[in-house]
Amino acid sequence: MSEQFYDVVDSTGEVLETAAEQLAAAENVEHIVVDSIPLERERPPLSIGEIKKLRKQYVTVQHPRVIACQHELNLNAQPTHRNCESCWFAWFQNHGEIVQQLDEMHTSGNDAAIIQLQGKKFYRRWRQFMSTIAQWKQQEIDEQAS
Repeated sequence: MSEQFYDVVDSTGEVLETAAEQLAAAENVEHIVVDSIPLERERPPLSIGEIKKLRKQYVTVQHPRVIACQHELNLNAQPTHRNCESCWFAWFQNHGEIVQQLDEMHTSGNDAAIIQLQGKKFYRRWRQFMSTIAQWKQQEIDEQAS
């Protein structure tokens, strides 16, 4: 081993450690030689079943189902079953902020803007949703009055 040792000096010029001290400290160190380091065992390749299980767990998106019609409901997009009233109702139930913004646009008289942005079917389904909610509120008020 051909290591060279030097005196360690601080910024003021004072010797902190000499080369002889470093050499003596290096000679006192015990060197342990390990014959062989156990390597990590290689994993066997995944079976098709294990791959499917992992894919289902980490990749596949599980969408909720609408109870009334058993259709899957993607909450990140409008319902794929465009003619299903239950899907639209469930979608509007889960998007309160959108419903509130649409209500503000409707009360300010911008129905044409809603139709232009989203389409006639969207507007019609939103009106159905709002009328259902209004009927439920009216029924609740009537039940409390009686």
